[in-house]
Amino acid sequence: MKGPLDELINFAERTYVRLEAETLIVDCIERGEPKPFFKLLEELILAGTSSLSVLREILDVIRVLKAGLGKEGLDVRQNLVDAMAEFGVALPRLLSAEDPEAFRQICGYEMRYKVNEIAYNLEIEESALLEEICIEAGNKVTAIAGRMAILTQLEESVKDWIDGLTYEAVHNFEPSGWDRPQGTSH
Repeated sequence: MKGPLDELINFAERTYVRLEAETLIVDCIERGEPKPFFKLLEELILAGTSSLSVLREILDVIRVLKAGLGKEGLDVRQNLVDAMAEFGVALPRLLSAEDPEAFRQICGYEMRYKVNEIAYNLEIEESALLEEICIEAGNKVTAIAGRMAILTQLEESVKDWIDGLTYEAVHNFEPSGWDRPQGTSH
């Protein structure tokens, strides 16, 4: 049985690894390169089933970051709709579309064409500003989608390894007090 000090040390180690992983994940997102995270993941996997709790915490970090990116994407969409409304341009299809479809619409030239078509009676400067707003929203959504793709890749890898290590833990589990019959092995 572990003593309170052992539990505290274990908690501190997990917290440290989680913070390091979070920093590494954010760095990977900013660079657009997941390889440094995979090196940490490899080290945790080599540690075996003892790293399962840390992997679960890292998975939680990834999911929190993904949720934040999702909110950021929704904010871009809402800001675009609000900006368009100031010019009298309504984009109801953009609000009713599911996130991936809405983001494709924001990034596409078709939306800018429709906005220009709807806003034909605006001044040239206003029309140019609307196009600039669309381009900026498209750039933001593209950046968010790239970061989300990296996070999804990291999430899938961590989930796969959690499943693998859990399988290993279950199949190597031997309850204390159980004797194996003679002549059997794993």
